[in-house]
Amino acid sequence: MAFVIPIVAGVAFSMAASKIYAYFKTPAQSPPPPPTPEMTQKLMIKNAQEKLGMDIENHYNLAVCGNSGTGKSTFINCIRSVIDVEYSDAFVYIDSGPAPSGINETTMMPTHYCWPNNEFPYLSIWDMPGGGTQKHPGETYFDDKTLYAFDCLLLLKSGRFTQLDTDIYRKAVEYKIPIAIVLTKADNDIKSRVKIKTAELRRKLTKIEYAALMDETIRQLKNNVKSELMAAGFPEPNLSAVFVVAAQSYRDEKLGYLDDIDCPPLETEKLFLACCHIAIYRRSNA
Repeated sequence: MAFVIPIVAGVAFSMAASKIYAYFKTPAQSPPPPPTPEMTQKLMIKNAQEKLGMDIENHYNLAVCGNSGTGKSTFINCIRSVIDVEYSDAFVYIDSGPAPSGINETTMMPTHYCWPNNEFPYLSIWDMPGGGTQKHPGETYFDDKTLYAFDCLLLLKSGRFTQLDTDIYRKAVEYKIPIAIVLTKADNDIKSRVKIKTAELRRKLTKIEYAALMDETIRQLKNNVKSELMAAGFPEPNLSAVFVVAAQSYRDEKLGYLDDIDCPPLETEKLFLACCHIAIYRRSNA
């Protein structure tokens, strides 16, 4: 069985959000456990530092990975309530600032970001480059990018599973690294279905109808993930590790910009809390 979120029944949401966030005000208790008996904790710490410049002894680290075009940079901005910027030659990287986005792939190397105003001094989120390219081959992507050293992986996808997605998922299962499958751009799916249903009924949906359509869309998207993973040869996945998000709505809500007509954040906060909690749990039981 995949080492996914929640790690064991009853763990994922038994702690209040305020208590979870308090952990990231002080250094981590210990490094995460190594992925295999052959790799010592000391070697894992060394690899993370040399390859990524990543501090896994004191900081909790989340990796946002997946193919180009799945909205990784935008997601990282939204989860930190940071406004997007388009990449240009004038862009200057600041770890508490925005991850740049654009029409072309803008993340060329693993890039570290923290929360503005030192909100969570010991929590880092990493923007990983899209894989499956000559520069970042999918077959060796997991080990090349030291994904085994992270506390939790967020695998973002906006369509069908690609070879890179299954490669990352397979390695996470093998190494027992917590991985959440994050379905981005679900708000587009919901908007499309609302338009179809509105045209069919020839009227606007009621609030109850809209909520039911959202629930049905979320359920359908998660079942699609289950079908695709099982078709790829994996055992039936735990759907509590699959999250349907509307990250921009999450940011807009935090900043007070969300309108009544906008899609709600869906499972964005639930995802973030689950990833944070699993990171704390693993460190406490390393």
